[in-house]
Amino acid sequence: MTRLALDTSTEAFSVAIEHNGEIHSHFEVAPRKHAELLLPTIQALLTQVDTTMQEVDLVVYGRGPGAFTGVRIAISAAQGLALGADCDTLGVSSLMNLAHQAFDKSDADVAACAIDARMGEVYFALYERGGDGLPRLCGKEQVVAPDQAAVAELGERKVVGIGSGWSVYQDILTSRLGAEPTLILEQSFPDAAASLFLASFDELLQSRHAPEQAVPVYLRDNVAKKSSKQVKK
Repeated sequence: MTRLALDTSTEAFSVAIEHNGEIHSHFEVAPRKHAELLLPTIQALLTQVDTTMQEVDLVVYGRGPGAFTGVRIAISAAQGLALGADCDTLGVSSLMNLAHQAFDKSDADVAACAIDARMGEVYFALYERGGDGLPRLCGKEQVVAPDQAAVAELGERKVVGIGSGWSVYQDILTSRLGAEPTLILEQSFPDAAASLFLASFDELLQSRHAPEQAVPVYLRDNVAKKSSKQVKK
């Protein structure tokens, strides 16, 4: 099986391809260069593993939450590539992606995932370490002021903080959690290689869909609605 993954939901840009059981990937922090880099990078990786888009069986995309433009780039590219390859698509949460990375780099029980959403807010979610390796969402993903983030009772469980939100709001998020994280990975971003790992779980694969059904997750729906109303005027 050959699977392609891409994530452009934050200032980081990443593409990964799994071919013959091996993962090859490219990751870099490249604000505002996602569209420019995307297709050349995909072609370079396909060439590296000596295959073509016609051999790709699944296109995995970072569905958000994240930057509006970045998420749209990933959705549009995934749809076009999958239509050309006549294969399905699969969306992976940017926050679940971070949770997997947090558990891969620590022995924590809970990942407090926070992506800087600008405008004084963060995209935030708590994930528990799943016994099967798949992070389990506690509550819901949200866009919220950091001092209003909904948190669960953590007890004695070890917590790791991950995501760009921690580089901006570390003190506020720590106070909100009521516990000092054992590790903070504030320079971590959603990574396409992590999406490929998550896409190997049957639970997520059950959500694979036709390219035209690819749906972004913004969380900040009220902003989109306000923007739409302004255009109509």
